[in-house]
Amino acid sequence: MINVLVTGAGGGVGQGIIKSIKMIDDLDIKIITADMSEKATGLYAGDIACLVEACTSANYLNSLEKIFEQYFIDYYFPGTDVELEFCADHKHLIQERYGVKTVVSSLEAVQIADDKFKTYSFLKKNGFSYPKTKWLSEFSTSKDLGFPVIVKPAVGCRSIGVYKVFNEGELSKHLQYSDGIVVQELIGNDDTEYTCTVVKVKDKLSPVLALKRVLRSGDTYRAEPVQSDVIEKYVHDVASKLSIDGACNFQLRLDSNEIPKIFEINCRYSGTSPFCSQLGFNPVEFYLKHDLSIEYSPCIDYASVVLRYWAEVVIKKGELITLKNNKVNCPQVPKQFNLF
Repeated sequence: MINVLVTGAGGGVGQGIIKSIKMIDDLDIKIITADMSEKATGLYAGDIACLVEACTSANYLNSLEKIFEQYFIDYYFPGTDVELEFCADHKHLIQERYGVKTVVSSLEAVQIADDKFKTYSFLKKNGFSYPKTKWLSEFSTSKDLGFPVIVKPAVGCRSIGVYKVFNEGELSKHLQYSDGIVVQELIGNDDTEYTCTVVKVKDKLSPVLALKRVLRSGDTYRAEPVQSDVIEKYVHDVASKLSIDGACNFQLRLDSNEIPKIFEINCRYSGTSPFCSQLGFNPVEFYLKHDLSIEYSPCIDYASVVLRYWAEVVIKKGELITLKNNKVNCPQVPKQFNLF
């Protein structure tokens, strides 16, 4: 039995990890889910549901400790961005003290990925193609990058605060809020945008799965797997240099010369992990099996596309009350309607 803890069960990343685990049919895995709220949907998709403190709380490690020790956790998959620095900073302590392998990259890699300006600097320093980027406070004229440009927070998520700016007049509206804001050249168009997944475990790097995507409110809701030697080599080389551990998501566009340029890195499992899993490359399975020295070779179905849809689950109030009061529950959720 392999005991796996997935936190952030209320969000798309955590739920994507849970879905991917449940698609592994030849390993005996117990899924322990965790979140701050008893109303987090993904809690009820595992075998045991637990409530934890906020990651920003001084008691966060203590709340994890109880789960580690009570359920003999083997692997801990953080499912939220806010946990990544904490997990990277405490990775070795958690391994030494509790014998739990935290699936997260180094603190340096996480910090590079978390900051758009650090991402740009990393790509430039290491000789990779990159979108030209400046701090908004240092942007002087249109000759710096040319219009249109993208204005966005250096640290942000879900496309919040991202604007396409077409001239200096529009740009001037953003200058009063310039702290922590970057200006980036606009690369390609929506039809040249890809989200790419790669996994590293020990010294083994997985193949790269590139998905041409369509976004809605910052999330991928349509995706088509694409074979591209150029994109795959670029992402593979960047991932190797970044020294990731576990999955990493790279978002890029092709410029007018068909050169890929990464504009965002998510140093974690992606919300598109279940997309990859259903297309024949399960990022969680790749990590677990290679860490356990079990053979696993992805076989990607390039003849299919992924269309995302909303779903819902109905939970008895008693299940929520039990979890809220006891901080732990073994949820009993009956089989429910599915569109397919």
